[in-house]
Amino acid sequence: MNWRFIPYATYDAATNMAVDEYLLETHLAGKLPPVLRLYGFAPPAVTLGRNQDLDPAAFERILAKGFQVASRPTGGRAVLHYKDITYSFVGSEIGTSEFGVLKPSVIGAYKQICAGLQEAFAQFDLNAVLGESGSAYRNLSDCFLATTPADLQVNGLKLAGSAQLRRRTAVLQHGSIPLSLEQSLMPELLGEKISDQALARHANLFELAGREISFAELEAAFKTGFEKAFSVSFDTISLDSSELEQAGTLKLPV
Repeated sequence: MNWRFIPYATYDAATNMAVDEYLLETHLAGKLPPVLRLYGFAPPAVTLGRNQDLDPAAFERILAKGFQVASRPTGGRAVLHYKDITYSFVGSEIGTSEFGVLKPSVIGAYKQICAGLQEAFAQFDLNAVLGESGSAYRNLSDCFLATTPADLQVNGLKLAGSAQLRRRTAVLQHGSIPLSLEQSLMPELLGEKISDQALARHANLFELAGREISFAELEAAFKTGFEKAFSVSFDTISLDSSELEQAGTLKLPV
């Protein structure tokens, strides 16, 4: 059986997080092969790591600007989903099922999944490399102010921030890739000083590629990148109304 690719679509923040949760649970039940999904947020949103607390003033500021706020099932810090593309990947550990391909170690699985992203970026002549561990990461509110071994960077700037949830024998990893996101917007939403670091907090894919890339081209690059990294083939199958309805029962509170 081929793996499943879910093409780009936009949903509100709570629905997006619930869909990822639904895909993980359905995969764990043996009803779904490994799956790669691309999506966006409408309206734009800030997602928070599972155990992250947000300053009430920042929370109100984000809402006042017209952005939603939602909690992720994964860890990590706050991510702004605006002028970006988000991916999620669900798979199982080696030896646990016919689709078991991921290494049991957290870092090992991160490297495997990020290899799919690296192959995708390579199609735009970009050499994305894994980041390094930063001890100050837990003290930051903004995911893109630090680069960890779970993230990818180009020319020293973070291009893909990722977070992971491991549930029994399965793994959910999702992350954000800025396309043309203003450097100062997230610090403004969080009420943080716009420092020199904040003004160079992330890389933008369109800027690195030297052009605007269509979502159809992005879909093709991600699909091909993961197929190459895992030596598999994908069937492209969009979410249907039944799946969205089932996902709706899993929506998490903020």
